[in-house]
Amino acid sequence: MKKLTILAILATLVLGFAASASAVDLEAKGQFQFQMNIMDNSDFLSAKHNGNQEDDLNFYFRARTQFRFIANENLMSELYVEYKTRVGGSDSDMSSGSTDRALGIKRMFLQYRFPGTEVLTTAGIFSINLPGAASGNMVLGDLDAGALFVETPIIDQLGLTLGYIRAYDKNSTDNAHTTTTAMEYDDEIDLFYAALPITIDGMEATPYFMYGLIGKDSYNEVAADKGLTAPGATNFNKNLSAWWLGTSFSLTMFDPIVFNADIVYGAIDANQKRNDRSGLLFDADLAYTGLDFVQPKLMFAYSTGEDDKTDNGSERLPSINNDWAMGTTYFGGSALTSTDLDDQNQVGFWTIGLALENISFLDKLSHDLIFLYGKGTNDKDLIQNAAAGGLTNISADGKFLTTKDQFFEIDFNTNYQIYDELAAIVEFGYVDVDLDRGVWDSYDTNRDGKDDPMLKFAVGLVYKF
Repeated sequence: MKKLTILAILATLVLGFAASASAVDLEAKGQFQFQMNIMDNSDFLSAKHNGNQEDDLNFYFRARTQFRFIANENLMSELYVEYKTRVGGSDSDMSSGSTDRALGIKRMFLQYRFPGTEVLTTAGIFSINLPGAASGNMVLGDLDAGALFVETPIIDQLGLTLGYIRAYDKNSTDNAHTTTTAMEYDDEIDLFYAALPITIDGMEATPYFMYGLIGKDSYNEVAADKGLTAPGATNFNKNLSAWWLGTSFSLTMFDPIVFNADIVYGAIDANQKRNDRSGLLFDADLAYTGLDFVQPKLMFAYSTGEDDKTDNGSERLPSINNDWAMGTTYFGGSALTSTDLDDQNQVGFWTIGLALENISFLDKLSHDLIFLYGKGTNDKDLIQNAAAGGLTNISADGKFLTTKDQFFEIDFNTNYQIYDELAAIVEFGYVDVDLDRGVWDSYDTNRDGKDDPMLKFAVGLVYKF
């Protein structure tokens, strides 16, 4: 009953806005999605080998609707409503979006150009995405957050974007000190962003810089879950500063040969050495788009990994909200499921892949076939040192890969366009991870020398309007 009441209130607001301003055009678009997911051994252990992720079959539903109120080409606002749930349960686990809710407002912002100029301002809660030409952005992508962005062209080939992002704020008011709880004043993560998008015939690049202020009281609730800490990290005792420098790059002048690449380096400077973190990610793909029945693409990615010490900080790229994916299973990237085995903290790898995309011999029917092979770049001796030091915050579930570990992935995905607006999607994914026994057995006795391949099968209907 409560959900129906909230839905009625939202509908009344939308209709009220449209009726109260006849000069405003109302534009609605959205997506309704229903799916069945079968996941087996997502921690690379079966139930008989002490695996703990064996609720194989689940059903999900998600509905998103964007209402745009357009006054003219220089002024608009958007209200973005979302409902998503696991059928038969109360939790949410859909493939994308940074919020878990049964029914609520996902985004709400206004956008306008200053009169007589091309200066575009966006303010409110909207999706934040740093540049990513090849495989998305590992630092910050698909994060719905409060922000203020100002964009303006400088010349025809060069622009400027400036932004402020309130990425996280644990408490709307500071918690008072009690006998059991310390005062929490600095629980925010604030980001300041600048980019220079460059567009030349046949080439695009967006170099960017982002500076972050990380509150010391954000550790337990936010920073430890995101890629902002090291294996031996402890609670922050002072506020931290962070910065990222990167660029995306696309080359289309040799079309039908298309090249995309990204590189980003980031660092966190903490008061304690063990809380420092810095690292780099490079990715690239090379595609041939000149064939009607298939688009072959070569892919490569490399990210720095940990050294063998637990008290000198991390050598992995700091992350705020990881939206990077290659393939559609191990790293995420699926249209239906949310496997994303390589989560926020789990960088430290290299991978190479081949994708045959948009394979099509029949009208409205297409397939993607993807192969990936990868290894870790984290020092194998770190695991022994972590075990000796009593650290347990390194994943032993196939997400954290050392230089002795490797994985192989194959994905086969099918899309059938029933109507222009309605698609039936079938996804199959297989990932086999080989964890070195000499490295991991003493750290995680539950594995008992076992690795089981992960299998994914998903079927969904997606209606876009």
